[in-house]
Order: sequence, then C-alpha cells, then structure tokens
Amino acid sequence: MTPSTEPTEADAKNAASTAARMRAGKWLAISAALTLESSMRNVLPINMMAIALGLHVRCGIEDNIWTQDRKSKMGTVKQIEQLVRISREVGREIATGKEARRICKIDVFYNSIEETLAKNGFAPNRVPEQRGLAQKAA
Repeated sequence: MTPSTEPTEADAKNAASTAARMRAGKWLAISAALTLESSMRNVLPINMMAIALGLHVRCGIEDNIWTQDRKSKMGTVKQIEQLVRISREVGREIATGKEARRICKIDVFYNSIEETLAKNGFAPNRVPEQRGLAQKAA
C-alpha cells in the first residue's frame, strides 16, 4: 500500500513554517554548518529548498523510502544520486568526504567545554554566581 500523494492542510502549514526557519537560518554565523532535514513526503521538497538557499542537506532510507510519486521505493544510494544531480543542476558543488569531515568537525576535539563553546560560536556558560534574567526579575 502506498501513502496518499495528496498534500494536506497540515503539510502546507509545515512547509510555511519550515520556509520561515530556513530564511532565518541565512542569518546564522558564517561558521555555522546548518543542515536541513525532514522525513517522508517532505524530504525531497525540503532538500530542494535547502539546496537553493545554500544549506547542507542529508537523505537516506531512515527518513524516507518512497519515490516522490509514492509508487515505488528508493534506496539511500538513489536518494543521494538524486540530490547530487539536483545540486549540480543549480550550480552547487558537492563536498568530498574530506571536506564533509572538515565542515562537520569530525575528529575535532577541544580541551574544555568553554573552548568548545568558543570555537563553535556559542556564548560561554554562566559562572555560578551569575544570575539569569528570570532570577533577576523575580
């Protein structure tokens, strides 16, 4: 049995919400590696929007097993080939394995939590005596 191909009102609301989040993602720090992902019927359209916005994408059978028309199943390799083709058609380069490891900071380690936060563009942790906004307002 294949799932329905008819979009629902919930799909439209989800797409609008996702589009707003994607536009907001363009304001992230230049060093951020924003990856957009979805599941089932939204995987291909969301990935196409992310590619157009210059974001990173991912796919695989853990997210979706159906072709876009929902008439047959598509494995991970075919999904990757599809996104590579689409990316190249709109002029996006595909990261090599080495580049992907650098982008995702795989095998990068830091000496402390504070160093990790600083090197990845996050605000430092509060010191124990520092009160937060909610505690100051009370």
